[in-house]
Amino acid sequence: MFNCARNKFNMTFNTAMALILLSYSGRTQETTTLPHKVNNSFAIEVVTSMHSMYQFQNFAFYISQHWMDSNLAGDFLQRFWNDFSMVPSVIMLSNIKKMKGFLDTASLCLVLTTNRKDPIMQVAASSLEGVRRFKTLFLYFPLSKETPSFHQEIDHIYEWIWQNQFINSALLTVDNNVFIQEPYPRPLVVNITENWSVESFFVNYRVNFKGYIIDTPMQRDIPRVFYMTKAPPGVKDNKRISGFSGKFFIAFVEHINATYLQADRIDEPAKLDEILDMVKERKLEISMHSYTDMLNPSTDNSYPIGINDWCIMVPFRNRTPEHEYLHKSFQTYSWLLICFSVVYIALGIWLCSPVDQRDLGLSFLQAVCSTLLIMPLKLLYIPTAHMRFLFLLLFVLGFLETNLYISKMASYLTATPEGPQINTIQDIIDEQLPIMVMTYEYAVLVLKNFPQEFLDLVVTVNQTRMNQHRAVFNTSYGYSTQSDRWNFANLQQRYLKNPIFRLSKICLGPYYMVYPLVRDSHLAQPLNDFVWDTFETGHTMLWQMEAFADALYLGYVHMIPNQDHFEPLTLNFYRSLWMLWGCGLLLSCLAFSAEMQSGRNWRKWGNSCCKCFESVCDKIMEM
Repeated sequence: MFNCARNKFNMTFNTAMALILLSYSGRTQETTTLPHKVNNSFAIEVVTSMHSMYQFQNFAFYISQHWMDSNLAGDFLQRFWNDFSMVPSVIMLSNIKKMKGFLDTASLCLVLTTNRKDPIMQVAASSLEGVRRFKTLFLYFPLSKETPSFHQEIDHIYEWIWQNQFINSALLTVDNNVFIQEPYPRPLVVNITENWSVESFFVNYRVNFKGYIIDTPMQRDIPRVFYMTKAPPGVKDNKRISGFSGKFFIAFVEHINATYLQADRIDEPAKLDEILDMVKERKLEISMHSYTDMLNPSTDNSYPIGINDWCIMVPFRNRTPEHEYLHKSFQTYSWLLICFSVVYIALGIWLCSPVDQRDLGLSFLQAVCSTLLIMPLKLLYIPTAHMRFLFLLLFVLGFLETNLYISKMASYLTATPEGPQINTIQDIIDEQLPIMVMTYEYAVLVLKNFPQEFLDLVVTVNQTRMNQHRAVFNTSYGYSTQSDRWNFANLQQRYLKNPIFRLSKICLGPYYMVYPLVRDSHLAQPLNDFVWDTFETGHTMLWQMEAFADALYLGYVHMIPNQDHFEPLTLNFYRSLWMLWGCGLLLSCLAFSAEMQSGRNWRKWGNSCCKCFESVCDKIMEM
């Protein structure tokens, strides 16, 4: 590693870094063929011209082993330091280090090689992984100057350069030859020795790929990608790609002036794992099938086109038994407060009544009637100030309660209350509801340490079977889903009074929704720029709604009608009243039987207890 700083007269500090390949197995003692020398003055002139335009802050050198067996490295670097006035400090590295994070866009990487199979080429590719879009200058020092092999080797080098996606590159070689590559519409090596200029290097093709062909499969993955087999009314093109991700991808291809090669597997369900493997193996450079990045694959990804949570959609429990309407309408503490109010009012009426007319049972009955806003006329004519004040107070409170709360309570009590929903893992276990998930999703659930009782309910399926059940809202299962898929499917329930499915609180994420790309793809930066511009213009919401309209037109989805039939009330609706009436009847029978059995002794004991209680209350009132 060479670290070099500008002299003190320069306000900025530049760094030059050189990775020197020593050997993978140590230095050999065999005599190696020395490479032919490149004109150092010409190479420095080219670098100086580039530096004058781009103002490089960092230089990274990758030096071939063949250079270490000659004076070529020393001569070139000495000229470089003299022209750039740098003072180097040297650190020898025998391993491969990633330069991502150490370099920025104001960097120039120089690879000094002897051929395509030179080990330094692999060192440079591995070291610059993730930043191969940075400007790179290859200095080719051939071991042979024979014309056929020389030009063939240059073609091979540029074939390697394109394969490894060094998209901003130039090549200098012997006899002051300068080569560049025009990547679009097909990679072409161009010799610009006679008319080179600094503007000839590192041309920006981000918005003009000149019809470059992008070949990637298209499979059915509703709502993200699907094929329009027939055109909607008013649309002339009867063959087009729809779905949010499909529309996004086609708009990007048109934006960069590229060409999409139509695939022929449009009716097959999307196999995401196979697509990711093809991108990983560089059989595909990009896929139009976006995915939720919960797998952390070894492919590169675009800038997120959305943010998804991975959740479980479960059937909606849409009814509560009619006899539980009243019970479910109030919480426990509300019922306790009502009971306390009845007892409190009964005690107040009993204390305010004349001594000779006190009746505990009648007071309790009056308390119940007052709570229900029913006023027995018999007690209204009691000529005592206490009772008149008490009934006036009950009347005012009843009037306020009627005007403030009765309309709200009536509307609430006449509405169908929502039953307890499935929201947690324990709810699924208690319900014994099987959950369908994709095979690759099950591996993630295992890593997240979900309970074994829950994992036993998980059913792993492929995309075809998942679509067969999830698309028709089969309530026999719960299903894994992502935010964009749920939002799309939920549009079918928009007119329902109660949905068929709902989203539970069992979620993982958030995860990015991205397009898979090969590492250091030349499409990455144009795609990222397009994603940013698209979000600023708001096209994403438009494409989502258009995708739903297209799927609705093709019959992939259906608007579910609201079938709210009138159902007459049954006796089951009054179950709570029958139960209350039955309990009251049973208690009254028991009380009547007890009175008959106890006879006079029971009555005397009751009268004595009442007199004791009355005397205690009178003393309290006198105090």
